[in-house]
Order: sequence, then structure tokens, then C-alpha cells
Amino acid sequence: MSGSSSLFSRFAASTALLAMAIVVLAFVSFHAIRGDIFYESFESPLDEWSIFVAGRIGDDPEIARQVALNHNMGVVLTTNSGTFAIGPDGSDVTPEYLQENFPNARTIVVEGHFGSQYTFHLPSAGRGSRISPGLWGLIAGLLIIVAVTYVVQLSQLRPLRWLQEGVEKVSEGDLTTRVPVVRMDEVGQVGRAFNRMTERVQQMLDDHDRLMADVSHELRSPLARMKVALEMMPEGNKRDQIAADIREMESLTSALLERERIKHNTAQQNFADFDVAATLRDAARAFDGREPGVRLALAAEPMKFYGDEDLLRVMVQNLLDNALKFSLEDSAEVQLALSQDNDEIQITVVDDGRGISADDANRVMEAFVKLDPSRGHRSGYGLGLNLCQRIVEAHGGEIDLQASEGRGTTVSVTLPRVKQSA
Repeated sequence: MSGSSSLFSRFAASTALLAMAIVVLAFVSFHAIRGDIFYESFESPLDEWSIFVAGRIGDDPEIARQVALNHNMGVVLTTNSGTFAIGPDGSDVTPEYLQENFPNARTIVVEGHFGSQYTFHLPSAGRGSRISPGLWGLIAGLLIIVAVTYVVQLSQLRPLRWLQEGVEKVSEGDLTTRVPVVRMDEVGQVGRAFNRMTERVQQMLDDHDRLMADVSHELRSPLARMKVALEMMPEGNKRDQIAADIREMESLTSALLERERIKHNTAQQNFADFDVAATLRDAARAFDGREPGVRLALAAEPMKFYGDEDLLRVMVQNLLDNALKFSLEDSAEVQLALSQDNDEIQITVVDDGRGISADDANRVMEAFVKLDPSRGHRSGYGLGLNLCQRIVEAHGGEIDLQASEGRGTTVSVTLPRVKQSA
């Protein structure tokens, strides 16, 4: 999920911008309240006020002292009698003291009559001062509020992420996926609808498989009676044709019943240690004489594996049968290879026959899927590769089909070696 298209990334970016805007607004508001930004707007009224106060003081130092105390400012009065400097607390100081100890004060000078001069040092705690602890506390509080809001919003959006993950799992074929439903809002309703959908689809597929298994099981008795009746028929083309049809029906019913057995994990009841290399040789031996032939790439020494030997033999035979079935007249031999490492084995079947498209490769593992007849895919029931996939999944492995539009197909089966009997 790229950052440019991610709802969560856009939400994080908008939250960060909101935080910055709030902090800037708080900073501007704080300084506006303290008078720094509107300092110029107060200059004219202060000048008029200073002229008025200077007229009240006149030449009397005591009145200047009262003004300094009442307005908490420094006053310097210069008259013919001398210079008087008074601090904000009403004490006598020097003009230099006021300049040194109140460097950020607003200084207003008023010229009086007969050479008198009044200098007022008005307090200005905000202008040019450092940011106070109160402002830092305000900014920290705003950031905490934004962070808490972000976390809360993420928790509100988390069901959307669960829903996205659930859709991805279902698209991969996992219909057992259910998303948590923790709320009763619109997102929660979508989650419940998703769960109901997957349950119904799973139920439909289960009913379909169960119907096919039941029909296949019920067909065994009529097929057995047909075989008995067939033995009483005179030999000839008619009998041979009926016998071939019965064998085909038996093959189909056996494949359907095997799929159902694997689906319900009853296959693991037959797990045991066996030599997988010997099993592959035995499976390939069934295709002796079929063109273009099977070439083995197996180690001479035994390779122990824990699983269902009969199922793995069926899987390999299905893969080889497909590879030979769709080979061309000039195709090279089908290669059956076996390799291993400490944790897994890999069975690979490589053919030089008709290739399939990438889209068909994604569908070919589904049950009853038969590809385009114009490409030679006419025979079979569309169950072979699906049965192979179920056998692999019953052993906890993976099957991968590498298709080619031109010629050749490679099927790789990877099986874990994680459990062995004593």
C-alpha cells in the first residue's frame, strides 16, 4: 500500500498539519495577548498618555514618585533643579540603573516647559523576552491533545485495515477468514456483511463438494452392478466401449471421493515414514512407453519423508499425466526431479509441451476448470491439478505453476519435513 494512496498516510499528514496550525495559532494568540504584535497600535495612545502624565508631574519629584509606584514604571525627571530617577518601587535610583535593569522597557521621552524632560520606562515583559513557561505548557498541551486525537482516530479506522486484510485473504482462496466486529457503526456493518458473505460462500462450496462426494459414493454401487453385468456380455467392440466408459466413471468418482477425504483431513491418518525417491520412481514407472517419455533426476540414496505415500504417488502421477498429455510430437522428455534441504523437499515436473497463459495458470488449480479446447486441452475432468493442490495442502506444502505462453510448463511442489515418526 503506497503512501500516496493510503488513507492512513493521508490521515497522518492531515493530523500533522492540524497540529502545526494549532501550535502556530496558539503562539500568535499568546503574543497578541501580551501586546507584542499590536505594539505599534498602542504607540499613539501611549504618547498622549505620557504627555498628560508629564503635565501632572510638573516639577514635583514626589508626584513623579507616586506615578512610578501607581504604574509600576521607572520615571526620570529633569528640571532646572536637577535630575531625579525613581524606580518602579518608588526608590531613588540613577538613570543608568533604569537602563541597565530594564533593557526591554518601552521608553517614552516627553519634553516639558522651560527645559524640563520626562522619561518614562514602561514595563514590557512580552516584547523581546523569551518564551515563557506558560507558552511552552500551552504548546505541550495542544500537542498532547492532537496525539490523543490521532490515536483515537486510528482506533476508529482499524476495522478498515482488518477488512482490507480479510479481502486479501479471501482473494487468495481462504474462505475461513473472518474480520473482527467491535463496533455497531457503518464500518461494523460492513464487517458483519463481509463475514456473512464469506460464511455463505464457504457453505455453498461445502454443499457443492458434499453433493459431488455423495453422488460419487452412490454411483459406486451401480458401477459395481454394471461391471458384473458386463462380464456376462459377449466379447466385442460394444463390450470394450462399455468397459472403457465404466473405467472412466470409476476414475471420476474415485477422484471426487479422494478430494473429499483430503478436505476433511482424514488423509493424515495414513501418514508414515517412507522413501519418497522410491515412490517417485514407482509413480514414473506407470508411464513407461508413453511418448515423449519421463526422465528422472533423483538421487540414488533413499530420501525419508513423513506423509501419505499413496497420496503423494497420486499427485506425482497426475502431474506426469498432465505433462505427457499436453506434450507435442517434437517435445523433449518430461523431467521429474527431487531435491531436499534440512527443512523441506521439492518435487519438480518440467515439460516441453503446450504452454498456458498467466491468467489460465491462476485458474487451472480450481476444480472442474478445463482450459481452451483450441489449445489442445480437451480431455480430463478438470480435477487433476485441484486434487494435487489439496494433497499438497494436506501435507502443509505449496504448489507453484510457472506457465509460458509458448512452450513448456514447470510445476514445483514444496513439502515441509517438520514431523517424522520415531
